[in-house]
Amino acid sequence: MKIWEKYEDYLLTGEWHVHTNYTDGKNTVKDLCEKATTLNIPLIAFTEHVRKNLNYDFNDFLTDIDTCKNEFPDLIILSGLEAKVLPDGTLDVLDDILNTVDYPIFAYHGFPKDITTYLETLNGIVSKSKFAKRLNTWAHPGLFFQKNPNLLNELDEDILKEIFITMKKNKILLEINSKYNLPYQNWINLAKNEDISLNFVKGSDIHDLNNLNNEKLQI
Repeated sequence: MKIWEKYEDYLLTGEWHVHTNYTDGKNTVKDLCEKATTLNIPLIAFTEHVRKNLNYDFNDFLTDIDTCKNEFPDLIILSGLEAKVLPDGTLDVLDDILNTVDYPIFAYHGFPKDITTYLETLNGIVSKSKFAKRLNTWAHPGLFFQKNPNLLNELDEDILKEIFITMKKNKILLEINSKYNLPYQNWINLAKNEDISLNFVKGSDIHDLNNLNNEKLQI
């Protein structure tokens, strides 16, 4: 069972993609929890950027989260990470860290401008048991094409449909990311199709507590 299944009622009202000052966010874990509590946000997931070679102490990050779980008992607080997909089809994260957090998600950052490699790695990530059984969500889906718009017309919708079907089978969510306004509307329409019925999750990609909001995601 993946953690999101336990909190499925909050997929559209919680904040499932949050960064802190451990990486490129502005605020501490505690500051963000205080703000979320003020706004009556029911759930917050801290999905900090990771690499195999970290420049911060991940255990300190987890300790801060555990402290806040005790300090804010009415707020559901999840530990998480955002792992970068590498061109060889693996994730830029150590296995012991991937297996430690509640809510690991994956994303494409700085990926080579190669649609074939992109689709091969994406299919592998959502289908291979090593990753699929742990990963909960595809973060800011479509960012690769937003950065390489000339490649979008090369995307075969049937291939995307098969990826969505595999995600549904392996209980991987499709993030609705308000920071990048992704995924594309036609991707959302495809994922909502009755023969797929992919689950969506609110992921505002928070880097500043002033961007936290308690609005229910409308799809």
